[in-house]
Amino acid sequence: MELLQSVVLFFLTAMTLFGFYGLLAWGLGLIFGQLGVVNVAHGDFAMVGAFTMFALPAVPFFLRLLIAVLVAIVLGYVTERFLLRKLYLRGMLATLLAMWGVGIVIRQGLEAWFGTTPGSVTAPVTTSLTVLGVQYPAYRLLATAISLVLILVGLFIIYRTTLGLKLRASIANRQMAALLGISPTAMITGTFIVGTILAVIAGALQSPMLGVTPSVGLTFLAPAFFAVLVGKPGSLGGPILGAAIVALLQTALRTFFTETVASLLFFLILILLIALRPQGLNWRIPQWKTTRKTPPSSSTQENTSNNHPSGRQVSAERQDSR
Repeated sequence: MELLQSVVLFFLTAMTLFGFYGLLAWGLGLIFGQLGVVNVAHGDFAMVGAFTMFALPAVPFFLRLLIAVLVAIVLGYVTERFLLRKLYLRGMLATLLAMWGVGIVIRQGLEAWFGTTPGSVTAPVTTSLTVLGVQYPAYRLLATAISLVLILVGLFIIYRTTLGLKLRASIANRQMAALLGISPTAMITGTFIVGTILAVIAGALQSPMLGVTPSVGLTFLAPAFFAVLVGKPGSLGGPILGAAIVALLQTALRTFFTETVASLLFFLILILLIALRPQGLNWRIPQWKTTRKTPPSSSTQENTSNNHPSGRQVSAERQDSR
């Protein structure tokens, strides 16, 4: 019975982490796939969502969540329109440094406004539920369910709608998509805004489980990058698979080791992955194909006989007889 409860608790914890990392890594992967931008401020965007929930305690929880989405739209549009758009032609390093600066500005601004004392956000649901004999906070299950619904809706839009088809076309070949009437500017701006919204929502949903500080976003960045690397950079659905792997790995490490040792081992694995496969993992579905041997044609047989020493000798004798 204890083993069953331990397994149930393990998977509930992993699912909660997956919901958070899924939104965070997916937004990061969308931005990298469409814009080619390594958004090192992505964790700070999630922290903006957490601070939005913390700064408005008198507003109902789900209304604060809507306000966080509006903040994300403004933040994403301003960042892409007035900063990144001027730097695309200067390469990845320029955009990386620019986003690094954006992260510093966000952290320092919130630190000047709210200070460094950790804040807390009250969850809308404070009860616990019993799942197969395990008491688990109801809000964590609710946040996980919301995250999974958002991920499923996003996957449906990407792979089953015209908008998703346009997005995939612009990522695969932007020039060809432009010739087909798909606006590259609109797709780039829209993708960055969506990636920002996903990060902000992830931070907002996670805020009741956090000590909200201006530096908390830095702790989100490494797992999100790990998920993108594991899930094949540039892939639309890959970061979600990577987030599941990261969630299971972190849960397993925290189960068998202390928090400090688990974090150390996690970052060691991340460093090894970057050192061995800096371009990320390339997942491929194996395809089993059977090749049918076709009999060689007469011309092939003649060429083969001519190339063979005995064949050349026969050819020479025929020429002498002529």
